[in-house]
Amino acid sequence: MDKLNYTQKQNYKSWVTENLGEKTGMWYSPYLEKLGTLLNQFDLASGYKDNFFDYQSYDEFKEVYQQMTEQTDNDVERIVKGKVPRYPKDFGAKRIQFRKKFAEDEFERGVRSKPTNLGGIPDWGVLLRSYLIYLYYSENPNLSYPKKKKADIEGIDDSINYWLISSGDQARLREIFHSENVIAIGWDYLGDLKEYESKERVAAVLTQHRDNGKYPTHDTRAVWDFYHEMQVGDLVYVIAGMNQIVASGVIVGEYQFDEDQDEYKHRRDVDWKQVGRWNLRHNMPQKTVTNINRYPDLIQEIEQVLDDTVVDSKTIEVNEFRNWLTNQVTDTGMSLNEKTISHKINALQDIESYFETSIFGEEDTDQLKQLRDVVIANESYQRYKGVSGSAIDYYIRYIESKPTILENDPYSTEEFLSEVFINEEELKRTISVLENKKNLIMKGAPGVGKTFIAKRLAYVMMEEKDESRVNMVQFHQSYSYEDFIEGFRPKADGDGFELKQGPFVKFARKAARDPEREYFFIIDEINRGNMSKIFGELMMLIETDKRGEQVNLLYSNEKFSVPPNLYIIGMMNTADRSLALLDYALRRRFSFIEMKPAFENETFQSYVNELDDPMGLLRVIEEVKLLNQQIVSELGTGFQIGHSYFVGDAYKVNSLSRVEEVIEFEIIPQLLEYWFDDEQKANGWAKRLRDSIHGAE
Repeated sequence: MDKLNYTQKQNYKSWVTENLGEKTGMWYSPYLEKLGTLLNQFDLASGYKDNFFDYQSYDEFKEVYQQMTEQTDNDVERIVKGKVPRYPKDFGAKRIQFRKKFAEDEFERGVRSKPTNLGGIPDWGVLLRSYLIYLYYSENPNLSYPKKKKADIEGIDDSINYWLISSGDQARLREIFHSENVIAIGWDYLGDLKEYESKERVAAVLTQHRDNGKYPTHDTRAVWDFYHEMQVGDLVYVIAGMNQIVASGVIVGEYQFDEDQDEYKHRRDVDWKQVGRWNLRHNMPQKTVTNINRYPDLIQEIEQVLDDTVVDSKTIEVNEFRNWLTNQVTDTGMSLNEKTISHKINALQDIESYFETSIFGEEDTDQLKQLRDVVIANESYQRYKGVSGSAIDYYIRYIESKPTILENDPYSTEEFLSEVFINEEELKRTISVLENKKNLIMKGAPGVGKTFIAKRLAYVMMEEKDESRVNMVQFHQSYSYEDFIEGFRPKADGDGFELKQGPFVKFARKAARDPEREYFFIIDEINRGNMSKIFGELMMLIETDKRGEQVNLLYSNEKFSVPPNLYIIGMMNTADRSLALLDYALRRRFSFIEMKPAFENETFQSYVNELDDPMGLLRVIEEVKLLNQQIVSELGTGFQIGHSYFVGDAYKVNSLSRVEEVIEFEIIPQLLEYWFDDEQKANGWAKRLRDSIHGAE
C-alpha cells in the first residue's frame, strides 16, 4: 500500500472508531483494503478498484456507492446525516451473499471452522456506507456527524429489521419452513392480505373470529408485520420453545397468499443460512412474529451463538446495561451522552476490581445497596468517588425494571369462566372496556369477588398465569405519594434516609422495557386512599391518550412516563359509609364496572350443587336473595350480600358448618352495621338467616 492509501486508511480508522463505534475502524478497514478483489472473486460486482482506499474523494466514491446499491441522491443525503434508509430490493438481497461467500471461502482455506459460521464478517452495505460517511465528513471538517442515541453493538446492521418467528412445538411447521424455503403464518381465513388497506381492518376481521372478546393486539401486529413491515433483505430467526433457535435466514421474497396450500397460506420466501438447534441464555417473547431491533443485545447474543462464538455472560450484561442507559433521560429531558454512559460503566467495573466484588450479573438489589453505602463511606477509594453512588443506583434501577420471561401455565377463557362467576358476554365487555380505557375500577359490595376477578382478568388477557406481570397494592387512609411513587425512607440500618422508588414506578419501568406484553397493576380498596395525593403529577399520565408522555417526578426530578402496555385495575368497596366518593378528576380517567352477586350464574349454581350437602346452603342463598331485594330498595345495589361469602374450600369439607360460621360472624355483623338505626330489622333478618340453615319455619 502506498503512503497516500496508508494515510487514508489510518484517518478512516480513527474517524470511524470515534464516530461509528469503538471497534469498527479496526474491524472494517482490512475488508475495505481488498473489497474490490473480494467482490470480483465472489461474482458479486466487477470493474471496481481492488483497494477501496484508492477512492480518495467523496464525489468519486458516491458514484461507486450508488452504482452498487442503486440508492438515490436523497438516500445518500439521509445517510450522511445519520439516517439509515432501506436498500433497494435487488441490492438488499445480493449484499447478504457477501458474508455467506466469504465464510465459505475461509472454510475451504481452513481458516474458518464451518461454512455457515458468519461470525466477525461485516455486511457489504455497512462497509460501503461507513466509507461514504467518512469521506463526506473528511471533506467537510466544519460539520459534525450526529452520533446515534443507542449503543452501537458489533455486527448489527440498523438498515434492516431482525425478526423472530415462532414455530411453537410444531415440528411439522418447521418442516414446511425448511423444505419449502419459506416462513409462513396461519389466520388463513383472512384471505390475501393485499386486500386490507389498514391494520385496523385486519383487527376487525380477527375480532370477528375470536370468542373471548379480547382485542387481538398481538395477532393483528403479527399479521400486519408479516405482510407490511417485513422486507426483502431482513434477517429472520425461527424459535422453538422459550429459548431455542432452530434456523436463521434472509427474507428474499415479497408477501404472497398461496391458495394452493392446505394451511399456513401467508408466506414469504427465505434463503436459510443455518438450520440446527442453539440454546440461548435468555428466554424470548412467545409471540408469532416479533421485531427485535429494539433489543440489540439479544440480536448480538443470537448471532454469537449461531456462529459458535463463546458468549461471555458478563459482556452481555454490560452491553445490556449500556443499551438501557442510552434510553434514560435526565431531569433536563436530555439523554445520557456516550461519555457519561462510559464513565458510569467504567466506574462499576473499577468498583468490582477495587472491592473484589461482582456488580454486573448481581440481581440482589439489597446487596447492591449495601455495596453502594460501603463504596461511598470508604475514604480510601477516590478514583470514581463522584460518580460511584449514582452509577450503582442506575444499575439497581436497571435490575428492578428487568422483565422476566418464564414458561407459565396457560390460562384460557374457558378456565376463567369455570372459576369466575360471570358469563362470557360480561367477560368480553369487561376486556373491551379495559383495553380501550386502560384504567378500570370494579365497584361493588363486599363478597362479589372483585379481587379474585381482577387477577384472573389479568391472566385471561395475558393468556397465561404470569405473576411477574401482575402487581397488587392496597390503599388505605395513610397511603401516600411517597409510598406509591417515590419518597425518602429510612435506611435498613437506621442510618439516615434514602430516596426509594415506589411500586408503581418500578412496575411501570419494567413494563416499558417489555412493550410486547401486557402488565397489570391492581389496586385494592382504591377509594380508601386520597387519590390526588397518591398519584400526584401522574394523574395525567395514566390517561389513555397521555401514555408515553413524560413528566418530572417530584423528588428525584427524573423523567417518567406510564407505558401503553400497563393496565390499571382498581377495586372499590361501595358499602363502606366511611369512604368518600372519588373526585371527578379521577373518575373521568377510569371506566367503572359494577360487580353484582352471581347467585343466578350457572357456574355458581353448578358449584353449589356439587357440594356433599347442598340443600342447607341453597336455602340460605334463597333467603339472601330476598334480603338483597330489601337492601337494594332501602340502601342501594352497592350494599348487597355477595356470592363470595359462600365459596371456598371449607364448604367442600362441611357446607352446613361453614355456612353457619359465615352467617353468624360475617353477614349478621354486616346487617347490624347497615341498619344501625333499626336494630329490630337487622335482628329479624338475622333470625331468618339462622332458621334457613336447617329449614326452620
